[in-house]
Formats: sequence, structure tokens, C-alpha cells
Amino acid sequence: MAGHTALAGQLGYTKKETDALDGDLAAGGFDPALAAALLYAEKMTRDAHTVTGELFDGLKRHYTDRQILELTCVVGLTNYWNRFTTALRVDLSGSNEPYDAPAKSG
Repeated sequence: MAGHTALAGQLGYTKKETDALDGDLAAGGFDPALAAALLYAEKMTRDAHTVTGELFDGLKRHYTDRQILELTCVVGLTNYWNRFTTALRVDLSGSNEPYDAPAKSG
């Protein structure tokens, strides 16, 4: 998430907002439409089976069907690329750190 956090900062998101992404979305002070989209993205990412009708109805209060489709495509493709680059050991962090933590000796 470090690379995404740096990008979010460049786009004007605050530390309070990025910290909320890794825990309590309500603590981020996001507007209701963005909070609904972030919750949807989180549920889709962790386990798409947890996207309930209630959650989907919350999205429909803020977004059109076309916008929900686009959001779903973006989240799905982002998840794909994250898994793809992780499986291939592609480091996108921009750091010189090794992909794997050094092995501990005996």
C-alpha cells in the first residue's frame, strides 16, 4: 500500500484520509459518495461475496449503473494487476529494497 499512499499524497489526500483506508473509513471524513465507493472497493478486494444488496443499494444512491460498472472494472483490474505483479515478483514500490525480507540466520 506504500506506493499507493505516496500517490494519494501527490493527489492531495491527507495522511488522515490515507490512514483511514487501512482501518476505519469513517475516520477519514470522506464524503458519502466516496465512502460508499471505498467500502465497495474494499469488499470487492477482500471477498466479493461480501458485497451485499444493502452495500450495492448504498452505491446506487450516489452513482449511476454505468458509473458502478466502471468502478467495478477499475477495482477488478487493479486487483488483477496487483496479483499479477506480486506473483511475478515485480517491485513497483520505487525503492531499492529487495522484494523478500532477508532470511534470518540460525
